[in-house]
Amino acid sequence: MKRAALAGLALAVTLAGPPSFAGPSPYLGPSPLGAQAAGEAGPRRAEVTSLRFRGNETLSDGELRAVIRTRSTECTSLLVSPFCWVTNWGFAHRRAYLDTLEVRVDADRLRLYYNFRGHFEAEVDHVVRTNGVDASVSFIIEEGPATLIDEFTIEGLPETLGADEARGLVDIGVGDPFDRGRLQAGVDSLMGSLRRQGYVNAMALEDFQRGRDGTAQVALDVRPGARYRLGEIRIEGGEAIGEDVIRDLLPLRAGDYYNQEAEQEGQRNLFGIDAIRFASILQESPRPGAAAADSTLDLVVQVTPASPRAARFGVGWSTDQCLRTEGRLTHRNLFGGARRLQITGQLGNIFADQLDGSFPCSQVGTHPSFRTLNYLLEAELLLPVAFSAENSFSARLFVERETIPDVFIQEGFGAEIGLTRRIGRRASATLSYSPGYTGFGEQSADIFFCINFGFCEPEDIVTVTRSRWLAPLTLSVLYNETDDALRPTRGYYLTAEGEVAHETTGSQYRYARIVGQAALFRELEPGLVFAARARTGVVRFPGTRIFTPGAPRTDRLIHPSRRFFVGGSRSVRGVGQNLLGPRVLVADQVEDCPAGDFEACVARLAAEDPGAFDERPRGGDAQLELSFELRRYLSERWSLVFFGDAGSVSQRLTELRDIQWTPGMGLRYASPVGSIRLDIGYNTTFATELPAIVSMEDGTLVQMPQPVLFDPFRFDDPHPLLELWRRVQIHVSIGEAF
Repeated sequence: MKRAALAGLALAVTLAGPPSFAGPSPYLGPSPLGAQAAGEAGPRRAEVTSLRFRGNETLSDGELRAVIRTRSTECTSLLVSPFCWVTNWGFAHRRAYLDTLEVRVDADRLRLYYNFRGHFEAEVDHVVRTNGVDASVSFIIEEGPATLIDEFTIEGLPETLGADEARGLVDIGVGDPFDRGRLQAGVDSLMGSLRRQGYVNAMALEDFQRGRDGTAQVALDVRPGARYRLGEIRIEGGEAIGEDVIRDLLPLRAGDYYNQEAEQEGQRNLFGIDAIRFASILQESPRPGAAAADSTLDLVVQVTPASPRAARFGVGWSTDQCLRTEGRLTHRNLFGGARRLQITGQLGNIFADQLDGSFPCSQVGTHPSFRTLNYLLEAELLLPVAFSAENSFSARLFVERETIPDVFIQEGFGAEIGLTRRIGRRASATLSYSPGYTGFGEQSADIFFCINFGFCEPEDIVTVTRSRWLAPLTLSVLYNETDDALRPTRGYYLTAEGEVAHETTGSQYRYARIVGQAALFRELEPGLVFAARARTGVVRFPGTRIFTPGAPRTDRLIHPSRRFFVGGSRSVRGVGQNLLGPRVLVADQVEDCPAGDFEACVARLAAEDPGAFDERPRGGDAQLELSFELRRYLSERWSLVFFGDAGSVSQRLTELRDIQWTPGMGLRYASPVGSIRLDIGYNTTFATELPAIVSMEDGTLVQMPQPVLFDPFRFDDPHPLLELWRRVQIHVSIGEAF
C-alpha cells in the first residue's frame, strides 16, 4: 500500500506541468519534500558522493540527470577543479544531501520519461547505500524493447504541400521508435512550413494507439485553415525617410502569401537603420474573400524616425596606442533615404612621448619617432539600400598617420568604396576597392626594408619609402552564428578575405593576399564559456601571367601593412606587440657602442644587457594564430578569463612549424563602449639566435656577420621570481581579443 501511494505521488508531481522532457528538467528547483540546507538545525543528512545509472543504453547519463532532482556533490566549476581533486574545501564544491523520498520519486520520473521516449515496458529501481556520512545512489534501469511505428498517416494536407514533402519535414515514420519528443519536433517543423506558405492558423491533431504486439499506429490530422495573402501594406511615420526605402527593407510585397518569418526579418531590417528609432509591423483584421483561400491580411508599418544628428566623443587607453581620443559627428538621414554621413577624427599616442615608453604605454615603440601623435580624419557616406534591401553601399575619404610599433610609420590619404550584400540573416559579402597614396617615415623604414628586402643603401631606402599608390580590390565574406555580437556565449563565426593589388587596379604594389578566421563559443555551464579562435593567412607576389615576373626589384615589394605580424593584445598575448617570429636586434652606435668594435659590443650587450637592444619585428608572408579562453562571468559587468595563445609567422605556410604557446589570465569589465580588458600573459620563449645590426650616427646600418644568442629573461641567472616578472606581459585595451 505504501509503495502504491509513493507511485501515485510521483505521477502527480511529474504531471503537474507541461509534459516536456526535451530540454532542462522542470523539476530541478528546491524540493518541497523536506529539503534541508547545509547548516540548518536538525540531524545531519548523508552527503551524496556518487550518483550512477546502470542499464541505460538508449539514453545517456546526462539526459537522465536532467530529468531527476537527486544530485551528487560536484565541483562548482571547471576553473576550480584542481581544488576539488586535492581538497574538500567548501567554496570549490556544490554540496548535495540525501533525500530518500526524492530518490523514490525520481525512479518514477525516469520510468515516465522512458515511456515518453517510446519504452513503455521500462522498469526503474533504485539502490541507496549510506554509512550516515556519505551516500551513493544508483538507478537500475531495464529499458525493455522500444515501441516501433508500423503505421503512420498524415491527412488533411493542402494541395501546396505534397505527402512526401510532409513526411520529410516530420522526419519520423514506419520502422522508427515511437518517440513523442521527436514526433513533436517533426510536427512543429511541418506547421512552420505551412505558416511560411500563408496558412497562419495551421494546426495538427495527433492520435496514436499502441497495439498488443508492441507496435504503434500514429495519425496526424492537419487542419491548415485559411490561406492569407497580403493586401495593403501601409507605411505610417516614414515621410522623412521615404516610403520607398522602407518598402525596400521589407521582404514582403502586396499579393504575396503571408510569411511570419519574412515579417520578422523586415522588422530586423528596419531596426538596423540608424535613421529609425523604433519600428513595428502590425496586422489588421483579416478580410475574408469569397473562399477561405482568398482571405486577405493587411499590414501597417509604423516608423518613428531617430534624431537626424548625433555627436559622440570617446577616450581610451591601450599599451600599444597609449591615450586615444575620438570624436564623431553623424547625420543619420542626409537628404532623406536614410543616408548616413559620418565624420570621424582620431588622435593616438597622446602622452606616449612624455611617458617615454613606460607602462601603460610600454608597447608604442622603442624609437622616439613611434611616440609622436597618430591621427585619422575621415568622412564616410552609407546608403543602407542600394538597388535592393539586400545591398548597401559605402564610400569613404581619409587622411592618416599610423604607426605599427617598431615596424613602420605610414602617412597618406585615400578613399574606399564598397558594396555589401546580405546573404540571409547570418551571412554577408563585401566587395571593396581601396586606393591610397602612402609613404613611410625614414625613421622606421631603414631597418625594416634593409632586413626584409635588402635595401640598405640610403638611396635605395629613399626609393622604397617614397609615397606610392596602393590600390587593392578586396572580397570578404562573413558568416555569424553567435548569440551576441559583443559577449557571445554560443555559436561560431567564419570570415574569409581575398585581396589582390596589381597595375590593372591602379596599384604600384603587387600582391595576392588571403586570410581566413574561425571562432567557436560554447557554454560549458551557466556563466562559464569556452571560446576558441584560429586565424591563418598568406600573402605572395605571384610570378604568373597576371603578375609580371620581370618587374624591377623595387616594384616587387609587398606593402608592409599587408605583411603579417603576430603578438600583442589581440594576438599572442604572452609576447610584446608584433614580437613573435622573425626579429632583428638593433644597437645604437652613440648610446651602446661609442668605442667601435661593433662585434664585441653586440656580444657584450647580448651577454650582459640584452634589454639595451631594440627588438624590431620583421614580419612574414604567412601566419598562424590559435587562441583558447575560459570566460567566467562573475556578474553582468565583470568576468574573469584564463587563456592560452599560440602563433607562428614565417615566409611560407609550409614553414609554420615553430609554434609558440603562451598562457595567461585577464579581467574584463563590460562598459558601454565595449569590454575594457586587462590581460596578463606569460612569455614562454627561450634563448634564440637573432641577427643584429648597429645603427650608425649618420643613419647607415652595419649588420653583424654572425647572429647573437638573445635571452632577455635568464641571461644573468636571476631569481625565479625576477625571471617570472621579466616574462610577464601586461595588455590594457578595449574590446574582446576575438
